[in-house]
Amino acid sequence: MRVLITGAAGFLGSHLSDRFLAEGHTVIGMDNLITGSMDNIGHLMGHDRFTFVKHNVYNYIYVDGPLDAVLHFASPASPNDYLEHPIPTMKVGSIGTLNTLGLAKAKGA
Repeated sequence: MRVLITGAAGFLGSHLSDRFLAEGHTVIGMDNLITGSMDNIGHLMGHDRFTFVKHNVYNYIYVDGPLDAVLHFASPASPNDYLEHPIPTMKVGSIGTLNTLGLAKAKGA
């Protein structure tokens, strides 16, 4: 399977990336790195089936080629993050979700 994981540099997204790669899948990890950290996915950089894309999902999402699944985990995930980044938090939860659903529909994922 070829999978897009948004929020790939966060806690959940990074562990999902590990799991999908361990199962032999190809992973495109997307994150804007506002709250995610490259420390969470540094060990994946250079992996032949992992590609990292720095991108805000509340902007139009383009991924070349087919996708079998789109897993949307992009979001600041703590009350401190919500207070520090209130507008991006609302945008990723609304527009980002709409964009990832649109991509999944367009790709038949």
